[in-house]
Amino acid sequence: MYNLINSPLIEDLFAVSTKPCLSLYLPTHRTQPERRDDYTRFHQLVRELTNSLKTGFRQTEIDMLMAPFHDIDRDEKFWNQRRAGIAMFRAPGVFITQHLDRSVPELAIVADTFHVKPLFRLLQTAEDYFVLCVTKETAQLFVGNRDGLEPVPVRGGEVLSIDQLLGTELSKRGFAIANSGGMRRFVGHTTTSDEVELDTQRFYRAVDKILLDEVSAIDELPLVVAGLTEQSIVFQSVSHNPRLVASTINVNPLRLTLRDLTQRAWEVMEPFVRQKSNALLEAYVDAAAHNGGIEGVFTIAHAATEGRIQTLFVEDNRQVPGKIDEDTGNVVFDDLAQPDINDVLDDIARIVLKKGGTVIVLPTKFMPTSTGAAAILRY
Repeated sequence: MYNLINSPLIEDLFAVSTKPCLSLYLPTHRTQPERRDDYTRFHQLVRELTNSLKTGFRQTEIDMLMAPFHDIDRDEKFWNQRRAGIAMFRAPGVFITQHLDRSVPELAIVADTFHVKPLFRLLQTAEDYFVLCVTKETAQLFVGNRDGLEPVPVRGGEVLSIDQLLGTELSKRGFAIANSGGMRRFVGHTTTSDEVELDTQRFYRAVDKILLDEVSAIDELPLVVAGLTEQSIVFQSVSHNPRLVASTINVNPLRLTLRDLTQRAWEVMEPFVRQKSNALLEAYVDAAAHNGGIEGVFTIAHAATEGRIQTLFVEDNRQVPGKIDEDTGNVVFDDLAQPDINDVLDDIARIVLKKGGTVIVLPTKFMPTSTGAAAILRY
């Protein structure tokens, strides 16, 4: 799973100690007519934040807190950059905005802490991986996830070439002289294809070593190869990269757009990613059979504050309005519209993450229990 605690955005949000904390999530669109509706829904969410603040704050305080939302409403540059979602976070002295590559639920919450469960969901399922596009003469590395890929410069450039890596070590091509229509011309020996194949192998070995030394040793991400079938097979046969994925993208990568490559890569990587999630769910079932797995908000809240949770599973679209006493683990339920009330599931997730546990946000159909939360204990 993605190490959420190392996400710069999560770090920034966890570092905020002032309150109240206003969280706004808005799914956005790139095309009309849905694009026009984004503004209407944003204004509605801003009104919800304002109404929540009115139950516990003076008008001058409300105006100060809401001012950045009104300012950004008029920021055309910001709205022109929209992708699939927007997250906004406001507290005294803090205003953080983030464009998102995947959609989020429409949400506006005022609480003592920021509402971060939607971010957990995005970060954990947007697991990164490398994609290496190979031809006989070039190799290009990309990094990304299901939402997009971007080139990774290696050795000072985005594309490694056989001439760059082998140079004078390239095999000498054999040639013979033939006559055609009275004109002398040079043609390659039949052994040229063998020489090219040997050079391809040597080129791929050099690429593999560079990736191992400069990339994989630093970012321990899976690596999937994209290339014509015969070239993918050759790279797989010479590679020593332990993170190389067995499945490949069997297509000429030069004929793919970046969007097509992203889609093809996710088709290969999705089972790999899902397998890791399934393994964790199986671990919960096994733990529960041996008194190491628990469920239910009350039980899990106490275990979370005690630092006893190793892995937490929470349901993504369920909200349990209330508040946790982080000293005792006691839970009090209340109205989410109140300016100090958050989603208890969100609070549990935040506590578990801060205490070094793993948080996994799942759709309802994949949850191992029907209570909205389940956990594997450390002890």
